[in-house]
Amino acid sequence: MSRSYKKTPIIGIGGYSDKKDKQQYNRSFRHLTRDAIRKEQFDMLPEREFNGQYGRNWNFNKDGKIYLTKTAILENPRLIEK
Repeated sequence: MSRSYKKTPIIGIGGYSDKKDKQQYNRSFRHLTRDAIRKEQFDMLPEREFNGQYGRNWNFNKDGKIYLTKTAILENPRLIEK
């Protein structure tokens, strides 16, 4: 597999993965929802885009994805390796 490469030249901007950020976001969302249900504050249930400690996906490590141009691939071919 030493010669395999990505067919679609897309890479993430910034960090490596959103997995840890998504786990923290969903844990804090479930925590707030659980507390609101226990206190019977059904009108206070958080929406999916809540502003908790890990709220809003623009606080995540990775900042989206971009297509690589042909010149970028020629300058650094390791970007499209699997």
